[in-house]
Amino acid sequence: MLTDKETAEFELLNLLTIGSAPMGAVSSSLLLREKGLNISVASVGRMLSSFDYQGLTSKQGFQGRILTDNGLKRLSELSSKLHLAEISSRFFESVDAESKSNLIDVLIARRGIERETARLAAINATEDDFALLCKVYEKQNMDTANGKDTADSDVLFHQTVAVSSKNKVLSAAYDFIWQNGKFSPVMEYIRLAVGGVIAVDHGKILDALIKRDPDEADRCMAAHIDSLLSNVQKYWGQVIEKK
Repeated sequence: MLTDKETAEFELLNLLTIGSAPMGAVSSSLLLREKGLNISVASVGRMLSSFDYQGLTSKQGFQGRILTDNGLKRLSELSSKLHLAEISSRFFESVDAESKSNLIDVLIARRGIERETARLAAINATEDDFALLCKVYEKQNMDTANGKDTADSDVLFHQTVAVSSKNKVLSAAYDFIWQNGKFSPVMEYIRLAVGGVIAVDHGKILDALIKRDPDEADRCMAAHIDSLLSNVQKYWGQVIEKK
């Protein structure tokens, strides 16, 4: 969920992407009011000055501001956080026994498929595959440290392991069951709610793959999926307590 400050920041940054001309505090304040945010011209001016200081915007004389590359990155971060919050909100409102059962069924199916993809990846992965896995793992660690959404990195890590197995049927089966990462934002929300960890598990899987130890890769992947199942069970326990 975005804070009130983050919501205002997101909407203001988003306004600066509209059109090609720079925007100032007055026009921005009017447009924000149209969106239901009653923020004074003075407050918008202070926000824009803060953006300038952070390198998110660039002042174009008296014409107003434009977004910098850093501003676009910050807008993307807030957009991802908002998207995750919306998914999490809809998911939380609809949770029931069937939702839990479906998610557990999906994870159990993943466990069977991904144990084999991990085993085969330890045997068949190329140096390019390892380089990409390391890159994805490093980005996930960085995003985790910075409190960013890691759902996309999680999907990419598992997809890369599946592709590295060089078994197209298993790779396609993973995509089909996980529906191209459709459930990953939900799992990200559950992980945050119960304090689970993903990056640590991925590190163990990656180590086993690089060592080309198929048995260890199998064990690490199974333990990882089991931890996800445990997170789901723990989360539903919290939901029941709140109801």
